[in-house]
Amino acid sequence: MNRATPYVWSALFLLLASTALALEVPALQARVNDDAGILSANAEARIDATLEALETDTGAQVVVLTIESLGDEVLEEYSLRVAETWELGRADQDDGALLLISKGDRKMRFEVGYGLEPTLTDIMTKRILDQILRPSFRAGDFDGGVERAIGAVDGLIRGTSTLPPPDPSAVQGDMPPRFFGVLWLAFLIPFISGVIRTNPFQWFLYLFLVPFVFVGGLTAVGPWAAPSFVGAWLIGAPILWAFIGRRRKKQPPGKRRRRTTRSGGAWSSGGGWSSGGGFSSGGGFSGGGGSFGGGGSSSSW
Repeated sequence: MNRATPYVWSALFLLLASTALALEVPALQARVNDDAGILSANAEARIDATLEALETDTGAQVVVLTIESLGDEVLEEYSLRVAETWELGRADQDDGALLLISKGDRKMRFEVGYGLEPTLTDIMTKRILDQILRPSFRAGDFDGGVERAIGAVDGLIRGTSTLPPPDPSAVQGDMPPRFFGVLWLAFLIPFISGVIRTNPFQWFLYLFLVPFVFVGGLTAVGPWAAPSFVGAWLIGAPILWAFIGRRRKKQPPGKRRRRTTRSGGAWSSGGGWSSGGGFSSGGGFSGGGGSFGGGGSSSSW
């Protein structure tokens, strides 16, 4: 017998064993698949009616799945596998979404199809998980939590969202990322006000700091502002250096004042997106051939 044969059989055995241990994707039965039994019959009917109306009016297909436990599965991997197996949403629109809730693991995730990613963004789905589902589930209100979460999804897709502003108490971590962006921009002020101007490597540092200005604007304000911050840096910094130089030449020694500047900004987001058309299938409820790429968000309670 070839020496490599035992290793081949061992590898094959491990492959078959891992396949056998993988959590099975359940059959798609309806818009609400409460395999974990966390919803009452009345709540399930109301959620199903909301999702059916949404699908009829916009074509977007949103499905709920609850399971007892993930076992050894990774939440994100299993959620994507379910969504891809069920092929939620229309094939030409990819407008499907899955809300997966694992009761035993106390984990939950939104899996969003390509077509709905501009509407059900990672930020918005994360807010629904953290601000609606988490407090409801912790209070034992599974019916109300899922109903309100699906209502929020319905509003986002229809463009009529009334999702409340972020709850400061729901923010995790010591300080929000925007604080570090503002702090980083404030750190650049000494360079703008003259440190670079008097440095022999002035122009090298001027160009070297461009990506740092971009990151500061991105974190402090938002993606839309980052290019503006870079443009302001590239154009404004040399003008400011020249202005400071002229001021220093005009003022006699001992009477020069150090000038400081303050910067501030505001961030807002909004918008809506919806798709028209309807989705229907013969022979029972099923997906429409939609595709997924891992968009969405995860959380726990």
